[in-house]
Amino acid sequence: MRTLILLSFLITSCMSNSNNNPQTDEAANESSAKKSSSQMLYNFPEQGKGKWRIQNDVVMGGRSESQLKMTEDSMAHFSGRVSLENNGGFCSIHQTVEKEPFTISKDSKSFLIALKGDGKAYNFRIRTSKGRHSYAYTLPTKGDGNWETVTIPFDLMAATYRGEEVEVPNYAGENVVEMQLLIGNKKAETFEIFVRSIAVD
Repeated sequence: MRTLILLSFLITSCMSNSNNNPQTDEAANESSAKKSSSQMLYNFPEQGKGKWRIQNDVVMGGRSESQLKMTEDSMAHFSGRVSLENNGGFCSIHQTVEKEPFTISKDSKSFLIALKGDGKAYNFRIRTSKGRHSYAYTLPTKGDGNWETVTIPFDLMAATYRGEEVEVPNYAGENVVEMQLLIGNKKAETFEIFVRSIAVD
């Protein structure tokens, strides 16, 4: 008799758990759908530094210095010193993918950059295959020691060439052949920024 009662309890318990699972699965699927709404372009923990390269003002005679390393938890660590000597004034990292452009979804409206900054302003630039100009947006960072996700609307990214705005409409979501993160605030300063990923949404 006790065995029958125990079996009955186990069956009822399993049925109860089975009835609860659809709700749990539904919530998980909904959460997953929200996360998948963004399109990852570059994820440093998974892809490392890859083809990202340093490009400082030394190309024009400047004396700024920077370095790009990976942290123990696989985040990009970009740091250095901006100098105004010899008409310099910027440090940057960039990645060029001319042969395999980043495909941007037609539904995307903004870039999402997961970063931990130092309270200073940085310039995020992208370039398409249409012309030599870039599209740029200056983003502030909090500098409070916490990670943040900075949203950059496409329509706020102005067309520039060699630091000057040009008469070209703002970025409209074309495929990307180059991404660049630059610091150049027209003053000598040290800087440090960590980057986890770059996505579009």
